[in-house]
Parts: sequence; C-alpha cells; structure tokens
Amino acid sequence: MSDEYETERELSREAVADIFESFAEELRGEGELTLAVGGEHVRIDPTDPCEFEVEVEEESPRFGAAERTVEFELEWTRQDDEPDLVE
Repeated sequence: MSDEYETERELSREAVADIFESFAEELRGEGELTLAVGGEHVRIDPTDPCEFEVEVEEESPRFGAAERTVEFELEWTRQDDEPDLVE
C-alpha cells in the first residue's frame, strides 16, 4: 500500500526558511518527527543514514516565463515499528 500526502501553498522566503529550520532541528533529534501536511499530521522516523536527493529543474516556457523548481527528498526503508503516516 502506498500513501502520499502533499501540500502546496505560496509562502514568503522567510516562512519557507522557518519551515526548513524547524525540520532540521527535529531531524537532528532522536525519534520520530511530526509534519503538518495539508491539514493532516504526518509522523515519520527516518533511519540514520537515509538517502538524500536534491533536484533542480527548469521547465520550458509554455505561456510566458520558464518555471524553476527545487525538490528535496529523503528516502528510507520503513521499519516494522515505524508509525502509520497519519495520526
């Protein structure tokens, strides 16, 4: 079974930095992390080490200017004792 939770919204650069800083602080700690995703609270417990991927992409302009994206991804194998995604 595959669950996916995604949210998208427009934020200031400062607000995005705050989210990254909060996530980084929790990631440095021990145990699971809780993320607010699209109105749900998603619990994760990445293994150490985990796979880290950064993707930078530029899409061809269709109706005006080209769009650029940066995606950060952590990937790990779910452990038997890891909680379900949604509380």
